[in-house]
Amino acid sequence: MTHDRNGGPDRPPLVALSVAKVALSVRAKLLVAFLGITGLLVCLVLFGLYALHQANLRSETMMRDQERIAFFNDTHTTISNLNTHLLSLFVPQNLKDFPRQNGFLGASTRSILHVSAALERNLALGFRSFGQPGMPDAQAIANLRSDLQDILPAITELRRLNREGNLLAAAQHGIDHMFEPLQAMQREAYTVAQNVEQEVRELARTTEQAYLTSRLSITAAAIAAIGIALLLGYSISSSLLWPIERIHAVLSKLSRGGFDNRITVPNRDELGELANHVNQTSEKLGALYGQVEVQKAQLADLNAALETRVANQIEEIERTNRLKRFLPAQVAAMIVGATDEADVLRTRKAEITVLFADLRGFTAFAAVANADQVVAALNSFHGTCGPLVEACGGTLERFLGDGLMVLFGAPVPLDDAAQRAVDLAQKMQVDVRKAMVPYRAGIAQHGLGLGIGIATGAATLGRIGFEGRLDYSAIGPAPNLAARLCEIAKDGQVLVSNATARQVRIDMTPAGPFDLKGIGTRVSAFELARLVESRAAPHVCAPYP
Repeated sequence: MTHDRNGGPDRPPLVALSVAKVALSVRAKLLVAFLGITGLLVCLVLFGLYALHQANLRSETMMRDQERIAFFNDTHTTISNLNTHLLSLFVPQNLKDFPRQNGFLGASTRSILHVSAALERNLALGFRSFGQPGMPDAQAIANLRSDLQDILPAITELRRLNREGNLLAAAQHGIDHMFEPLQAMQREAYTVAQNVEQEVRELARTTEQAYLTSRLSITAAAIAAIGIALLLGYSISSSLLWPIERIHAVLSKLSRGGFDNRITVPNRDELGELANHVNQTSEKLGALYGQVEVQKAQLADLNAALETRVANQIEEIERTNRLKRFLPAQVAAMIVGATDEADVLRTRKAEITVLFADLRGFTAFAAVANADQVVAALNSFHGTCGPLVEACGGTLERFLGDGLMVLFGAPVPLDDAAQRAVDLAQKMQVDVRKAMVPYRAGIAQHGLGLGIGIATGAATLGRIGFEGRLDYSAIGPAPNLAARLCEIAKDGQVLVSNATARQVRIDMTPAGPFDLKGIGTRVSAFELARLVESRAAPHVCAPYP
């Protein structure tokens, strides 16, 4: 028998192969095996019962023969006693004692009569037990009874002579007419008894031989039954276990991805169907696995593309968040989508418009107000200005505590930067005044207002700071001039530089000239017309281009 690489036989044993090819279900095969083994056990039991029955029959026959022997021995003994009593009639001592004993010392004619009566009863019992027609001793018993009937007249005559007192005649009569027949009966009873004993000995011998034969036969039958049962069990188990092992081996390979493995079994039962199903499943799994591998490769490509796309989007989000620190959200999104951040925020010189705004009276207010009011006022101020700056497209350069600095035209150039700065200033003056109303109540001597300075001119632009904290800022003449104009602007006043005034169309009045700190010459400026709260700003920031 050859073996496969899995360690199991590549084909089942011949007997198992024969059983496997039988077109019966596994249940039917197991039932047949069970019935076969059960039949063997039943046959073995029946054979044992038959042998036991035969032994019982022999035992009953031997017991019957023992009863026969006992019967004929009793008959022989009785006849011998009768002869003895008959012969004792001639003993001289008995004759001398007759007058004194009225008989012959236990052997009188009365004893002969008693013994003959006992013999007749014994033969009658033997006839009922052993002398029925068809029985082996029927003829012998019939002969004994016939002989007894023949001597009964002599016994009757002996009784008569005994009653008459003619004892010598009675003795002589007994010797003449009873002795010989009794001798013949005694010999016949003895012969039958010896024959029966011989039969018993022969039966005992045959019984012993039969016992030995039965024991040998039962042992051989038991060994044969056990051998047949083992062969049948081995055949059935091998026809079942061999395909199961094959199926297990292929399923193990399938679990490791070996979808090209197939099972070949000779079974024409459920295991054969199972092997076919496993082969079909393996084939389908192989096809699906091929599709999965293709889809896996495609998915890997998609994942790579998705990772690249996500990384790009994250980078864009980070760039947008960085730009939102300086620019309105829509401007930051536009820059991220259209240009390179580093290029937009690069260091350069450009003409821009700068707006500085500062709360008037805030220092005095902070000195008398509690901390919560101070912080609330600042948050209200910045909360009001922040959305306006974003709406007008300004770049909030920084918060300055109670002030702020806004750039127009940086980092993205604007054709109407000056106009947007002026529009923002007008709107801030109206909205901040409204926002500061709650904080002026009760502190009239320190009223909160807003002063604004706007200047247009050259400035150096770029990111200033250190790694982890960089701010986009502007330095140069325009920021300095806007800061100085803001310093001298009164509450509600908006001062703009000459360069700014030339680029806008709005009602303005000349102001100055002013001597400004850090500016070498006197500076002329313009003041925007003041707006009252009941009148809205005439122009609030055009949409961002």
